[in-house]
Amino acid sequence: MDEPGQERALRALGTALDMNAPTVRHRLRRFPEGTPFLKLRLPGEGDATLFLDGHQWIFLSEPGDDRPATQFAAGLVEDAPEVVVERVMSVMARRVRRAAPAGRALKSCALGLVTAVGVGLLSAVVMAILIGGNGYPLSDVSSVAVYVLAALLGVAAGVWVGVRWWRRLG
Repeated sequence: MDEPGQERALRALGTALDMNAPTVRHRLRRFPEGTPFLKLRLPGEGDATLFLDGHQWIFLSEPGDDRPATQFAAGLVEDAPEVVVERVMSVMARRVRRAAPAGRALKSCALGLVTAVGVGLLSAVVMAILIGGNGYPLSDVSSVAVYVLAALLGVAAGVWVGVRWWRRLG
């Protein structure tokens, strides 16, 4: 297939990716010898390349943390782009291995708690130093305000870290 035909087919495949797999980011690029290809990236996964070799779609993925490199013929250029996208996504989307719910919850809560305590203590110390260093008297009201504000900052940071780790482990 000539180069403009390849580019047209790749653009049609990019449109099918936008419609059927919106989480996959893709960009039309060129090999050093000038042949166009699609560079694919699925968040949380590695990069992959999709190009035409004659009349076949060839899919190549980069090796990741827990998966080897993959290469296969994803179909023919005459196949509907939606069918090719479905084949590519079946290989590209990793099999999700969830952590045990108890371990996941324990790890997320522990990290959130450690973060909350650390941020709370650090912010209380910094605010006490700033209040005392600026010449304000350290009264009961300012001490309570520092403790409450430090606790709020700690809780906010702890919840944020806990939720982030919960999603990451899931």
